[in-house]
Amino acid sequence: MKQSKFPYRLSEIESNQGILFSHEGASPGCHCPMHTALSAIRNIEGLSSLVVGMPECSFYSRYVMDTPIGPNKELHYTYVLDSNEVVFGCRDGLTKALEEMERDNAKAIVVIMTCIPALIGEDIAEIAEAFCEEHVTKAVCIDLAHYKRNGYEAGFYESYQALLSFCVKQNRIDNQVAFLGSCSGEEGNFLKLSLKNNAFEILEINAFFSIAEFQRVTASRLTIVTQIHFLPLAKRLEQEYHIPYIFLAGAYSIKAINKCYQQIQEQLTLSEAFDFTSFNSLLQKENEIRKKFKNSRFVITAVVEDVLLLTEYLCSLSMKPCLLHLEEYRVFMREWKEKILAYSVNPLITYMVQDEPEAKLLKEADFLSTKEDIRLCIGNRFDEDVVCIKTGRFQVPFIGYERTLTLLTQMENAYKEEAYATI
Repeated sequence: MKQSKFPYRLSEIESNQGILFSHEGASPGCHCPMHTALSAIRNIEGLSSLVVGMPECSFYSRYVMDTPIGPNKELHYTYVLDSNEVVFGCRDGLTKALEEMERDNAKAIVVIMTCIPALIGEDIAEIAEAFCEEHVTKAVCIDLAHYKRNGYEAGFYESYQALLSFCVKQNRIDNQVAFLGSCSGEEGNFLKLSLKNNAFEILEINAFFSIAEFQRVTASRLTIVTQIHFLPLAKRLEQEYHIPYIFLAGAYSIKAINKCYQQIQEQLTLSEAFDFTSFNSLLQKENEIRKKFKNSRFVITAVVEDVLLLTEYLCSLSMKPCLLHLEEYRVFMREWKEKILAYSVNPLITYMVQDEPEAKLLKEADFLSTKEDIRLCIGNRFDEDVVCIKTGRFQVPFIGYERTLTLLTQMENAYKEEAYATI
């Protein structure tokens, strides 16, 4: 990549290393993905954790795990490397720590490797595998060294994917459908009810679940992914257990949502198509927004888990992306990147480390132009003349048509609040 005083363009991004900070001084800075991994793990009944690293890692992990004993006797310990282990490795000490956790009745342990063990080349994953071969308790390592990651998002992706290490192949249950992620709201509830009325059992793996519940996933006939953090897990389920998945969370447009529901109907051999009340409302709203925001420009400075998917959809409404906050770029996101570039746009990609982007960055992104076109920001307000959906973390807790309808309604409401509105 070329050297530049500005962040790279989307076409130049191939990995997390290409995503530069928006400012030279970070405030409050970006945090270790260990935090999000622990926040996910603490909500899983029967799952214990062991953070391996330096005293700082042990100290800061307690901001999330404020007690070493979980509500159901889960263990959340830390293993602090001493000066000798930093030089010669920690195999013996780490193995003894895992054995101690087993004696204290931990059944499933996620070992979180932080920066120093990764830097010295200690093979924590192999130590965990060797431990499993000689013990009943199972342990799996996830590599969350912060210097390899930009921020929070990796903690979710890696934690959920690692849970497959605690599963075994089960006999297929032909009437079991697993939802990976939240499936709430009117449309989500209607979808689950429709499946139940067709004699299907629903297994929901969301923010709060147990290891015992999760282990049932491998017997599912189909998984429906409603939250992007579960996508790598769904891909592994398909590869290792031959369970097909539908990525409903990836569908924003009416066409894409229709396709997902059609695939669900075909996979489950349902006799009737789904009939959602929000379909017609979205059809009308999408036409209105397309006319109103045509040729507008937008920036996304808030945390949006599926920012590339959202950007691709807004491009389909004839809107131009100028600047995007992107925390985590993964190989499977290349498909969405190429779809965005196909619209002949090439936004700047940055990691926002302060609330407001600098004027020189917005100028380089072609967002400060004095044209009459609408300018939209999803994030913190930084200009009174910009239509703004004010948020630090943007997430619509619905699925399908209802999710997109909610998004477009927020855009419309933000438009009405600004000087662009017709009185």
